[in-house]
Amino acid sequence: MSNETQTAGTGDIGSDSSAAPSSRTGMTTDDQLLKAEELKSLGNKAYEQGELTEALGKWHHSLLHCAGINSFATLYGARSSDAQNERAAGTASAVYNNMAACYLKQQKWSKAVYASSKALELAPNNLKALYRRAEAHLELGKNQLAARDIDVALDLRPQDPVIRKLGERLVQAFEDEEKERQLDKATQPST
Repeated sequence: MSNETQTAGTGDIGSDSSAAPSSRTGMTTDDQLLKAEELKSLGNKAYEQGELTEALGKWHHSLLHCAGINSFATLYGARSSDAQNERAAGTASAVYNNMAACYLKQQKWSKAVYASSKALELAPNNLKALYRRAEAHLELGKNQLAARDIDVALDLRPQDPVIRKLGERLVQAFEDEEKERQLDKATQPST
């Protein structure tokens, strides 16, 4: 057994980040990734069963494991590999995207915007995250912001019927907004 492996086994940080504990729990980076993915899957199952609070809890814990990969490695002087970082970012992006879907179901529009924005930070061309953020913006009456996301989504997939339908809702929202402005203008007393 090499000295590096023995060191990693004692809880000290060696140069092999997959074998080195990344937190005080003694979990390796790979253990953290597996736990994050497991929690994501458990959250997905809870969501499918309509257990939205349970799903959000599992996903939140998944994100904590994803965040722990880099923060604990940095704290202890180790580095996660590029593959591990990509895997953690992919898991976190999917989790944030799932959380956005959950918040939309709960009609928590601002939280849906936040979660989908976090997903987009990690994966800027994520079509589902763009759609979900646009839908949340639309529900909040932030039509200009919704329009930006719909435009990007349509650039990525111009013929997508779901995105096109959301675009139609946006057009209707702009028309309603204009009618309301005209009505307000007509009912204001002239000076």
